[in-house]
Amino acid sequence: MTELIKPDDCKNMDELRHQLDKLDVKMVKLLANRAEFIDRATELKKLNGMPARIPERIERVVFNARNTAGELNLDPELVEKIWRILIDWSIQREAKIIREE
Repeated sequence: MTELIKPDDCKNMDELRHQLDKLDVKMVKLLANRAEFIDRATELKKLNGMPARIPERIERVVFNARNTAGELNLDPELVEKIWRILIDWSIQREAKIIREE
């Protein structure tokens, strides 16, 4: 996959949409990579007798995501919503495995 070009370098909507499609693929790949880390966290939590949900960690992750969004001029509220969905999905995934094994 070729590198993305800058939005200002897109000469028409087709080119812009092509770049967005490429960016979406990269984002999905990053989410898949994050899921691999969640799977490893599940193994470590189970090994150490830790619960899937650790409220302090959840709030730290959300805090970090909001701060990063603010630094990048992205709406922190939007990022928090997305991250809470991602975190909830991750915890459900962890909890299922921790309870089943």
